[in-house]
Amino acid sequence: MGQFDQTIGFTLMGVIVNTYLMGVIMSQFFTYWTSKQQDFWWIKTLVAFLFVINAIQASVVVYMSWFYCVTNFSNPAIVAISLWPYPFTALTTAVLALVFHSFQSWRIYVFTNNKILVGFLMASALAACGMGVAAAIQSWIFSELAKLIALQPVVEGNLSLQCALDVLIAVILSVTFNKSKTSFAKTDQMLNRLIRTAIQSGSFTAVFALGTVLSFRFSPKTYMIALFALPIGRIYTHTMMDHLITRNEMRKILMDGGNIISVPVGSFNVSTNSGSNGEAILMSRAMNRSNVIKGSHSDLDKEVE
Repeated sequence: MGQFDQTIGFTLMGVIVNTYLMGVIMSQFFTYWTSKQQDFWWIKTLVAFLFVINAIQASVVVYMSWFYCVTNFSNPAIVAISLWPYPFTALTTAVLALVFHSFQSWRIYVFTNNKILVGFLMASALAACGMGVAAAIQSWIFSELAKLIALQPVVEGNLSLQCALDVLIAVILSVTFNKSKTSFAKTDQMLNRLIRTAIQSGSFTAVFALGTVLSFRFSPKTYMIALFALPIGRIYTHTMMDHLITRNEMRKILMDGGNIISVPVGSFNVSTNSGSNGEAILMSRAMNRSNVIKGSHSDLDKEVE
């Protein structure tokens, strides 16, 4: 094994994965803005915020790889120093995780109207964000790699809570969508897709969070943590953008073959077959009933616009 495999090597791998994922979510941003989604103003503002913060993070980690590999090519001692993009990435990850968990909690509230459950999720998300910000500040102060081991309890607590939230949100959404199934094939097809998306998004984010925890626990003297910690914010952004941009496709699934005005996603803007715009129908009022609306599909319920 080479001299820098466990330091610069892991960092470069993390930068490569992070840059690739940035390319993926850039295509998602482009698709979102060109599809002219008629979302709430705060959702559009949130998407713009995600674009800015992800673009900045991707830029600074590329700078970090240049600093290690080019600027300090002849200075091997530099690997003992944790450059500022590392704590900056930890800070942006804490913020992006909070945005993701808040957005998913809002969806759960729209679907279930359970204030206690959503309050618990939001309190946990804020606690995880607080620990993430604290860890980022401390790692900014203790820039030497050897001193960062002291942050292990805070980092592990932050990432473990994020991982638990990812799994819990995926389970809640999956159960909610499963309970809303009807005897109509098109509606159930879309609900199955939403269940699959919820499980996949929760699994991806949880795997990267767990990988970061295990790396910090069992390999604290290396930069293996960079392989998971650098891209995790892009994973959160990707899953959220995937939800936003796949609504048109799911709307088409429902509208094929009948008069459809219902779509079970919190921020949908749906057009009926008569051409009128803007009615987003959600599931929260009809979790215990199955209404049929003018055709071959069930009502998926609550109007939010």
